[in-house]
Amino acid sequence: MSKFLPFLFGATAIALVFPSVFDEYRARLVAEGEVERLDPPQQVVEAALPRSSGRTMRLAAGPDGHFRTLARFDGRSEEVMVDTGATYVALGEEAARRLGIWPSPADFIHRAQTAQGTVRAALAKVRRLSIGPVELSDIEVMVLEGRGPGTTLLGMSFLKRLSRFEASDGQLTLVQ
Repeated sequence: MSKFLPFLFGATAIALVFPSVFDEYRARLVAEGEVERLDPPQQVVEAALPRSSGRTMRLAAGPDGHFRTLARFDGRSEEVMVDTGATYVALGEEAARRLGIWPSPADFIHRAQTAQGTVRAALAKVRRLSIGPVELSDIEVMVLEGRGPGTTLLGMSFLKRLSRFEASDGQLTLVQ
């Protein structure tokens, strides 16, 4: 026990002195007109960029200016309209059933704002979603209660997974 007494006295002295040293430091900062600043944490940058598979699909704009095409959801075809304003690939319950997506009534726990107003929605995943040669896996889709948007919307849950997409001169280019 006597071996620990010097250690305890030293620790006690440091504990008593440290607050006053800290107070002096802060008082000096205030007197000099400085403010203690903490640097924001550095952003994490991924070391490897996603590679393009080289698969490209070009879509021509329709007469209304929208880009429509045929997509395959786990091998089942569905016409879609590209919508960069849609967070998810969005479809109504009827279209979801046609494509083999069967959310239960208990899955409709989300709310989605649509052109028709606020509706209940369920999130699901599609194992493979392809447009021509461009094919991605495990894509989140939002099934909207009822008829949904009428046309299945190809939203950002698909588009953001591409290497790039670009619209110019009436063409939309999708690159995997």
